[in-house]
Amino acid sequence: MKNFSFLFIKIVIIFILFSCGKLEEDTGEIITIKDFPGTVKLQLPVKWDIGETGGIWRGYFSSEPKSFNPYTTFDDSDILVTGTILDYLFEYDHIKREWSGNLIKAYEVTIDTENDKMELICELRDDVYWTDGIQMTTDDIIYWYDELEGDPDFNPKGADGQMVTMDDGTEKRITVEKINQYKYKYIFPRIVANPIININAFNITPKHIWEPVKSRSLEEAKDFWGIDTPPEELIGNGPFILEEFKAGERLIFKRNPNYWKKDEKGNRLPYIEKNINIFIPPQNPTASLLKFQQGELESYGLRGKDMATLLPEAEDKGYDIWNGGPATGYPFITFNQNPQEIPEWKNKIYKNKKFRHAISCLIDRKTIINQTINGFAEPYFHFVSEYNKYYNPNYANPYSYNPEQAIEILNDIGLTKNENGFLTDQDGNKVKFNIMVYSEDKVLHDYINIIISDLEKVGIQSTIEVVDINLYIQKVLTTFDWDCTLYVFNNPVFTEQWYNVWKSTGNLHIWYPFQETPATDWEARIDELYEELVFTYEEDEVKRLYDEFQQIMLDQLPFIPIFRKYQFTAVYKKWGNFNWDTIHSAGDDSRRLYIKKEFLDQSSH
Repeated sequence: MKNFSFLFIKIVIIFILFSCGKLEEDTGEIITIKDFPGTVKLQLPVKWDIGETGGIWRGYFSSEPKSFNPYTTFDDSDILVTGTILDYLFEYDHIKREWSGNLIKAYEVTIDTENDKMELICELRDDVYWTDGIQMTTDDIIYWYDELEGDPDFNPKGADGQMVTMDDGTEKRITVEKINQYKYKYIFPRIVANPIININAFNITPKHIWEPVKSRSLEEAKDFWGIDTPPEELIGNGPFILEEFKAGERLIFKRNPNYWKKDEKGNRLPYIEKNINIFIPPQNPTASLLKFQQGELESYGLRGKDMATLLPEAEDKGYDIWNGGPATGYPFITFNQNPQEIPEWKNKIYKNKKFRHAISCLIDRKTIINQTINGFAEPYFHFVSEYNKYYNPNYANPYSYNPEQAIEILNDIGLTKNENGFLTDQDGNKVKFNIMVYSEDKVLHDYINIIISDLEKVGIQSTIEVVDINLYIQKVLTTFDWDCTLYVFNNPVFTEQWYNVWKSTGNLHIWYPFQETPATDWEARIDELYEELVFTYEEDEVKRLYDEFQQIMLDQLPFIPIFRKYQFTAVYKKWGNFNWDTIHSAGDDSRRLYIKKEFLDQSSH
């Protein structure tokens, strides 16, 4: 199985801001959100008020779009626009742990076990119209899938995501076939566990707009929908329409009056008339806080240190602070196991799983959380998301903070202190390394310094190495000349979404990427498990595979999770339906946000 068309895995040193609610299911564990006095939490099941149309939402953005073309750019700033004006096929319910349709009205999976074939039959909604008034049909889907998403000369990443690995190692494409105006099907060359992962999308564009352009020239299509495109020419099917973009200043969306989605009384969504976003440079992180305090922004995502400022004045200034729960993303430490550019003796240490166990025992997660994040985080010890049906809470990293245990483990593998107090191997080589990052973030440096201090107590010398982002990527993915790094990944629901991380051939198999053949037996088994998970759909067998996967990862600890931050967002009380936690987007992606009647007039000015 290849990459997935809707998945963008990025190397980041910032903390992902969204993750959980409360999960009450008969699989996995019950997920609860810790109480923080003075904050509010989402109550489940989510309930929506019937709102009124009107009002202006004022937000901000810190990364400017470089293009509006959803096929040639893979940057979050670009998705800010296309993800707003274009709708998506399916959505995943983290609480029920199941897929449901969005643009898709109904779907059915048929399985032919005798011939190892699968079909996903989809029926589109018949009330979806592009913003130029033309109805969306299966012709749009077929053209998008075959000619835009699936053309390797136009969109290599998208085309790669449509391929399935066969038993003999060859690749075969998932094809699509029209049935009628609203019905079509995907034909899989073999049975897969999660067929929707392969074909879900948020970047479907209208055939009648894109086909004439691409038929003239591939290069013209690659340049289509640039940032200089007049907003009225960006034809979408989402809840909002781009009204204005002025680089370095603002990004304005207006309500799509013909959006298909309606509330429970038949009123068209969204309720908000306009969404005005101002540009705030990332170099000025306090600007958004000040603007929120002055009432110029409707909401604000808190940093840990902001709670002491915002919580005491929340009631007087008329806003709530929502406690969204722990983030899906988490920072972790990993060591370079690639033998190409580091000394053999060092590589031997980094490849020893007991060394990684000892390092995990030397990370004082609670002190890091209390001293650098004001207590707004929790230690993290897992590799599989709680929202995965096969998450097993019993499989957790047993190597929590325990310096005494760390010393025993280090001594057991022949690493002992010399007369000068430095930890050395049996040949006298000092265990010394840099912790490489590309972020200048002071909080991140603070908790790395706590780790450095605890490593020093057992004789390990380490320092922070801050490098430029481009050099960082070069070192991790090309030259491989690094010892240790700390960064953040967003933990996906489905393990198979992390193809580039788990597979030994993957470019984000950070500790040793691009392996021609697995370097270790355990990595070879993870490769096998990945393939088996992708192509196994029997419940009991999938659970067994997931359990084994979690056991191996926790035994090997190729990277060492540290914590998950709790996420908080402040929003003014004038807004209704701000139902948010870190797995539920605010106001159902702004579709259901509404301004309460008594505030409607002042919001429009």
